Amino acid sequence: MRTTRYINKGLAAILFTVLSLNITFGQEVVDKIIAKVDNHIILKSEIEQAYAGFLSSGEAANFTGDARCLILEQMIETKLMLAMSEIDSVDVDAGRVDYELQMRMQNIVQQMGSERAIEEAYGKSIDQLMDELRPNVEEQLKVSAQEEFILSSVTVTPAEIRKFYNNIPKDSLPLFNTEFEIGVIVKKPVPNEAEVQKVKDQLMKIRERAMNGENFEILAIENSEGPSGPNGGNLGLAKRGQMDPAYEAGALALKPGEISMPVVSQFGIHLIQLIEKRGNEYNSRHILITPKPTEQDIQRTSNELDSLRTLILSDSITFASAAKQFSDDEGTKANGGFLTGQFGTNKISAENLDPTMFFIIDEMSEGDISKPEIIEMLDGSKAVRIIYYKSKVGPHRANMTDDYEKLRAATLGMKKDQKRREYIKEKMKEVYVMVDPEFNRCGITNN
Repeated sequence: MRTTRYINKGLAAILFTVLSLNITFGQEVVDKIIAKVDNHIILKSEIEQAYAGFLSSGEAANFTGDARCLILEQMIETKLMLAMSEIDSVDVDAGRVDYELQMRMQNIVQQMGSERAIEEAYGKSIDQLMDELRPNVEEQLKVSAQEEFILSSVTVTPAEIRKFYNNIPKDSLPLFNTEFEIGVIVKKPVPNEAEVQKVKDQLMKIRERAMNGENFEILAIENSEGPSGPNGGNLGLAKRGQMDPAYEAGALALKPGEISMPVVSQFGIHLIQLIEKRGNEYNSRHILITPKPTEQDIQRTSNELDSLRTLILSDSITFASAAKQFSDDEGTKANGGFLTGQFGTNKISAENLDPTMFFIIDEMSEGDISKPEIIEMLDGSKAVRIIYYKSKVGPHRANMTDDYEKLRAATLGMKKDQKRREYIKEKMKEVYVMVDPEFNRCGITNN
């Protein structure tokens, strides 16, 4: 059945010749199609943009090959993976795309300082920029999903790890700098009932304004603290089970156009307006306000964490168990509170350690747990943290005792890279690929 997806070679060559003509406006060359992979094209402007990024990254100083050829080859492999994801019906949930878009836009806002700064720099609204980013994000997620589909079955055995290690000349074994095993437990203060009620009262006043005819989207722009606020609180279509359970229950209890009473979720308190229901999907918008903890709430949390520290030090509970049960740091709690290093191990190098944390553990001894300290989270909120300084390993050459997990990761990476290369080579024979003669020097075979 798959062969019906492949284009007839003669017809494809004609199509490519037509598509490869310079896209012009008057006499000025605007762009040119350099390669076609199945139904996906690669423009010369994309290669030049990536090449400019390569030059500005500083990597060019130590590179001796043809960078544009390398860039084109990588782009073709990406488009090939994308084509295969479509052939294999590998789909990406729309909610995942929305989430990735929101996260990336938040990162851009943090880097630029404000949404207004972004709009002034690009001459476009946030919504317009997100619409432009969406196809690229969706493509990246599909490629990642396809690679996961291909490589998820790759494993390594202890014998393969040892063989990999033994094949490295002893004088070529990598040198590792000082590394630490460090765990954290982070607790976010819970706002007291008075603060929660204050937010509910505020939302009820906003709800009353909406019920009296004011536009819900404008009220969201003015009042919502969520990332969708500037977009009128619109969240788009979502499948059942995709959103926070409390939010979803509140939305689905409504009829189209209705506005909920305040709904409490893990993100804060919402007013929800249901727009429509489509089978297993629903479209909604909301106004989100998050209650803020008081200084007393923060101190109460600090006292609770200090009591937990005492239990750990008295061996009433292990640090790892305490982190899994009580920590609010989603990035570390599943790993028993321990920071993860470059190779997925619990050892993190000194240069990759946050400077603030480095100075804290510099005053500690191995096995110590710090007293609770108040920290500021990325979103500006406050939390309380304790740090467990478990161990330190000085500079050394890689060995099977201290670096087994790193060697396992390296062996696994090598096997995955080999399987990926084999997969690309195989599928290059199946999927239609055409490269413009301008890049014949790159040695990428046309089918």
